[in-house]
Amino acid sequence: MNRLRQIVNRITSNNQRASSTPVGSVSIDDEQRAVHHIIILVLCVIILTASLLFRVNEAELHLFGFKSPLYCFLYHTVGIKCALCGLTRSFGSLAHGNFRQAINFHLLGPPIFLLICFQLPYRIYALIIRPKGMNRKLIKINSIFAVTILIAIFVNWLVYLGGLIL
Repeated sequence: MNRLRQIVNRITSNNQRASSTPVGSVSIDDEQRAVHHIIILVLCVIILTASLLFRVNEAELHLFGFKSPLYCFLYHTVGIKCALCGLTRSFGSLAHGNFRQAINFHLLGPPIFLLICFQLPYRIYALIIRPKGMNRKLIKINSIFAVTILIAIFVNWLVYLGGLIL
């Protein structure tokens, strides 16, 4: 935790140059790497927290009893679902244990949700346990998983668009 505080303090102060960094302290590359991990960690925590807070039904999302104004701009303007349409409802369903409904909302919701869940221990490990550099195998696994999901999202969307055309 002290390591994380040290990184955050150095980033916020940001008044030292790389050339004046004392020996044994955090370098600029380490700071940039830490900022990268912190941003992704915070975004994943926000996504998972929102997933727990949303209540999902077939047509809409509710947050604290109020209908959520979230909607897909592409779908409402053109009538074509975007590659991520239904992902919010899928995440909300998964967070509340409804796997079947989650797949109905978005076929790739569960693996994407799993990727986001995996980011929590991965980023904490990168920030606290291995701040100087991650295990190459772990980086490779994370990268392959992320790229595979991105490709799957694109292919899934092409199949959807193909169904509209054919």
